[in-house]
Amino acid sequence: MNIPSLLSLALVVLTAGSCQTSTRKAAASAPAATPAPAVDAPQTAASEAADTLSASGSQYLLCRRTDGGDEGLLLRRTAYVTAYDAQRLTPMWVGWTLTAAHTDGPHERKGHKFYEDTDVPEPRALYSDIRESECGYQRGHMCPAADNKWSRQAQDESFLMTNICPQNGDLNGRDWKALEDACRTWATRWGTVHIVCGPIYRRKRPHRVGAHRIAVPDAFFKVVLTGSGSDARCIGFVYDNVAGHKPMASYACSVDDVEERTGLDFFSALPDDVEAAIEVRCDVDQWPV
Repeated sequence: MNIPSLLSLALVVLTAGSCQTSTRKAAASAPAATPAPAVDAPQTAASEAADTLSASGSQYLLCRRTDGGDEGLLLRRTAYVTAYDAQRLTPMWVGWTLTAAHTDGPHERKGHKFYEDTDVPEPRALYSDIRESECGYQRGHMCPAADNKWSRQAQDESFLMTNICPQNGDLNGRDWKALEDACRTWATRWGTVHIVCGPIYRRKRPHRVGAHRIAVPDAFFKVVLTGSGSDARCIGFVYDNVAGHKPMASYACSVDDVEERTGLDFFSALPDDVEAAIEVRCDVDQWPV
């Protein structure tokens, strides 16, 4: 499932009928939270501008469907890009490049609150739609807050509800968190990793929660790429949306396997021969934690 070149990938993204780039609006939902600044507005510092999604590596983040499904609404944020699923009211996928410099920073998640994304049409997910005490699920970040401590704006945007899925609380706080921690370890060790993750829906009619009927994923995927040329390597993971405490290796699989389960094509900006060679592998020994 290779794309001949980055040019053809860009063409798919730009011409997909249901896919468009959106601009941040100023409204936010309850509980009170500071609205995110405009995504395409000038940054307040040159160093912040250099750290935006347009930096090197973003070409590996864009995905396209291979199953003929809707491509979704493309949303570009300071730290990540996501395709929004207006039918399920969750992201289809979220991609970001994590560098060693971005694995820490002064902007902790404390004080940030989840809020609605006014860039997507109503009905849309609200903070109140996913409350564990009412629906049994937590608000699970796809691009984690801990990957966004390097920027106040990036941290704020990680709490947009278009970056959130209903997630089993035990999974969110244990095995899924362990994988997020591992990604930061890899970024620190190797300098840069490219990550795409999102929900998997196995049922045509998924369980839904909240007043706006947010779809609950059956599972979650994550694919990770690092290196380049002959040193490039990638790996995939699939986690059922249930409680569990298992070794990370038990969730590992090839990127080809994740593509088969999701109907998405990952890392197609890689040269065709490199993509074909590395996406078929699942070598957990190459990914020590």
